[in-house]
Formats: sequence, C-alpha cells, structure tokens
Amino acid sequence: MSNSIAYADLYFLKNSEEDNIKNIIESFYNTQYDAYLQMEYKDITPYLDMTKIQNQNKVIALKNLTARRKYIYQKGYCYIEKRRFPLEFNYKAIDINGNQASVILEIKLDGQNAYPPFICGGENIFKLIKMENNWKITGHDYEDLSFYEISKEKLIREFQLKELAEMIDKEFSPDLKKEYRNFSDVELKSNVGILSLPAVNHYYSTSRAVEYANKYVFNRNTKFYDATSGGGDCTNFASQVLWYGFGANDTMNDILNKVMMVPGSYEEGWYAGPGGGSRNWENVEAFWSYMTSYKSIDTPGPRAVVVDSINSLDNGGIMQIDFSNDGKFEHAVILVDKTTLKFAQHTPNTYRYYQEYTGAKRFFNPYYFREIE
Repeated sequence: MSNSIAYADLYFLKNSEEDNIKNIIESFYNTQYDAYLQMEYKDITPYLDMTKIQNQNKVIALKNLTARRKYIYQKGYCYIEKRRFPLEFNYKAIDINGNQASVILEIKLDGQNAYPPFICGGENIFKLIKMENNWKITGHDYEDLSFYEISKEKLIREFQLKELAEMIDKEFSPDLKKEYRNFSDVELKSNVGILSLPAVNHYYSTSRAVEYANKYVFNRNTKFYDATSGGGDCTNFASQVLWYGFGANDTMNDILNKVMMVPGSYEEGWYAGPGGGSRNWENVEAFWSYMTSYKSIDTPGPRAVVVDSINSLDNGGIMQIDFSNDGKFEHAVILVDKTTLKFAQHTPNTYRYYQEYTGAKRFFNPYYFREIE
C-alpha cells in the first residue's frame, strides 16, 4: 500500500508541475496577445528568465510592436487588426528533469487569418528552469524567430517614440521618387519592337497572383521543390506567385517546359521545378536584382515597376524586408489584400499585416513577362 501511495504522490506531483508549465507558456502568449490588441506593452517578464538575451529581445520586440501599432492606428495610416483569433495548444512532449524542463508544443492556427508575429504555428520548442518555485522560460525556438526577435545573442534596439513616429511617417508619406521601370516605352507600344525579335507580352494578373498565394500560403505547392531547409522558402514562393500571375498553368507540363520562366544557367536564369531552382528564383537579393534590373527589348523574362512605398504597391506586388536595417534584405512577401495590407509568406507559411514588419522595406509591382518567340 505504501508503494501505491508513493507512486500516486509522484504521479500527482508530475501532473501538477506539467500544469504549472502549461500555465506559464499559455499566460506568456495570452499576455502578449492582450498587449497586441490593446496596443500597450504588458509585462511578460514574470514568465521569462531575463538573464537571457533572447528574452530581453522578446520584451523589446513587444514594446516596439505595440508602439508601432498604436501610432499607426492613431494616425489612421492603415488597417489595424483588433480581433483575437483562436489558438489551439497541443503539447507533444513535456520532459521534466529536476529544475529543468523541455517542452515541444504544436500550435494550430485558424488558417485564413493573420496572427501576431510572436505567434508561430507549428512546432515551438521551449526550455524552462524552476527559479524560486516558479517556472521561467529560458529558451524558445520557432520558425519566425529571426524575423521578430531577430537574435538570441545580440540585443536588438528599442526605438524611442519620437524616432519610431518619424520612421512610420516616412513609410506612409506620399511617394517622392519617380517610379523606376526596367523596360522601355518601345515595348509597350507594340508586341514587336522595331528591329527586334518577335515577342509577346504576357501582362501580370493580380487576381491570379493573389489566388495562387492564398491557395498555397499554408500548404506549399508540392509540384515545386521545398527550399525551407536551404535557408527559407519565401522567395521560392514569391517566384511561384509571379510565374502564375504571368499566365502559367499550375501543371507539371508547364513547370517542366519552363512556361513563363527563363531557362539558362543557375546564376542567370529564372526557373524552378520539382528538383530545385535557379539563384534568381530562390535567393532574396538575387531575385530583386533580376526582377528590377534593366532588360533590353530582346531579353526574355519579367518586367517590373519599382515603387517608393507601400502606398503604391498593388495586390500581387512584392515587398522585401531588411529586419536588422543593415542593408541586407532577408525576406520576401506578397501583398494579397491592399485594403488591409495583408501579406502572404512562406517560412513560416502564414499571413502577416504590413504594420508587423519592422525594418527597411522595398517594393516592386510585376508588370508583364516578355516572351521572345
């Protein structure tokens, strides 16, 4: 009987500790969500081991995000989401070893909505430590970490309100630069230019682009390769959206025959298939350079218009983000709703609103694909 009692006590203690850990993690998410919706920072330090740089960055990132949302809302610059969307927590494993614990948590999201950037669907891995009888999060790994907290090792910057306001005002100011186009007016006047090779211009369909982005934002198109493990699938996905928007059919026949693609070397072409893609198709910086560089009238491929700000980006347009403001752009996303400024993206596969992307940004609208016959 005594052994049974001891076992029951141990079982109860284990369940109690697991419940405490679950409560810490879920309170951590709920407090952030409250701050997000109310546009006021709320203290999340009770759930975090604040000796860790990553956790200091969590606090700074939440402060920056809530201040940014509040200022944009006060100025009426764009749509601000005020709805709370459901979260489903599925604890796949909770391992407790003395005062240390590790948790594998799968978060299921409502697939049609844009969640705050601190909530990442799929697998989240937490490390916790028990300090003074309270569990605290020491580490958190998830797919969107480098786009929100930025770093585990380097402290990110907390923006002062005045500086943040100036940055936001600049983002939403009227376009000051003239649109840059990577093609000449000759191409627009005729499908066949003077002294040029016969050609056909396939104009970009924003509705087709948005249709494709919405169809594959969460579950990728398996007819193409997956670039997630190679550094991220964001540009592979953006290229696919453009490919379909230019008029290609979502079939293996069009993919294998490189319809609305540009065959060539890995460095010079723009193409992809089930086995991989070219550098211009999958790399953030190479994609931008290829899409926006000037192309002669006899050069096949996509034509684009670079615009100055989010105000001039159309549905199906591309935005790239430099999260660290260090001159290196790391991410590409597709505008799918100009009214709410909602974007579709891969890595992670989700929707995000414009106001949640911090850092420097650049934009282009695809215009047409020039096919040389």
